[in-house]
Amino acid sequence: MIKNLIPAVLLTATILACGCQQQKSIAKTLPDPNLIPAANFDTVIDGKKVGLHTLRNGLLTMQTTNFGGRVVSLFVPNNDTILDIVVGHNTIREYTNYIHERYLGACVGPVANRIVGASFSVDGQIYKLSANHGGTGTLHGGFKGLDSQVWDVKAQTDSTITYHFLHADGMEGFPGNCDIDMTYSLTNDGSWRIDYLATTDQTRPVNISNHPYFNLAGGEGLSLDYIIQINGDSITGLDGANILEPASIVGTEMDYRQPHAVRDAVESPNEQMRRGNHGFDHNYVVNLKPEQDTTFVASVLNPDNGLCVEVFSDQPGLQVYSGQYWKGTEIGKNGKTIDRNSSFTYETQHYPDSPNHPSFPDTFLRPGEEYHHTCIYRFSTKK
Repeated sequence: MIKNLIPAVLLTATILACGCQQQKSIAKTLPDPNLIPAANFDTVIDGKKVGLHTLRNGLLTMQTTNFGGRVVSLFVPNNDTILDIVVGHNTIREYTNYIHERYLGACVGPVANRIVGASFSVDGQIYKLSANHGGTGTLHGGFKGLDSQVWDVKAQTDSTITYHFLHADGMEGFPGNCDIDMTYSLTNDGSWRIDYLATTDQTRPVNISNHPYFNLAGGEGLSLDYIIQINGDSITGLDGANILEPASIVGTEMDYRQPHAVRDAVESPNEQMRRGNHGFDHNYVVNLKPEQDTTFVASVLNPDNGLCVEVFSDQPGLQVYSGQYWKGTEIGKNGKTIDRNSSFTYETQHYPDSPNHPSFPDTFLRPGEEYHHTCIYRFSTKK
């Protein structure tokens, strides 16, 4: 199945990077996950009950909260142990009273990423949005995006949960009522799958994503030596607050069509790396395979323990972030500081500032249409 999903020119490199065809046999007995107590998230926000929900399927265990749809813990087998590979906090209070990172592990939207100028137009009408990004732009939906909302639990099984939220007309300046379902599933092939479904009663942009911060050593060490691969040969670059039209990165330090280390780009003199505070904070234009339900988008491998994450999606963009804005001032789970470059993030989505770029893939959802988005994170260990 994986061979059908990965473009032929990338297949060999992907196997070398992640060893997805070379899965290690897992010991029959692994330590139990060190779960966060549900009582740590038992509270009420905006008059709605918040909880912590645990999903299990095979050897994967996830803890997620309906406050922003956050993934708080994700336990993955690695050799003869089990690692929690997402950066997060132990209590709801730490998420609501964050020091540095508001979006840690959360669903972001209703329009993920940037909207330059905090405005867009539909049929000649200009809509002004909350300017929460430098006072001039909108980031991840405004001052109170999907990450800051208490979602309803619509359905739950042992291995799946569906959250629901109605992003009402006028919230943060967006027009129309946007009805959203988001389903997290732990699947039999060792994956975390996200399915989004949204409808609206008035034309508005919709571009929902997820913001997991992966540390593939269970919260230890830096990500600069991770080996990454990205199925894209151009980016929508950064120019101050502005988003540029797609430009080729073939042959530059940001070309990751063949796998190599994160530090190769981060420590280079590449101008886009400099504009990103000497790190990745860029949208890659994905080489989608429209005949497939999902396309291989990217992978990240920790060479120290062989743990690998592959990403598959049906979205045209991939935001890559290397954690260079962390300052080491925030404490994560189990008392570990969250340091610069201590995590790595892949966010499947449309391009940033798409509502203001007619040449970008269309993000406008219209009455009678459905927004669909599938993202799959698949975990394995290389021999």
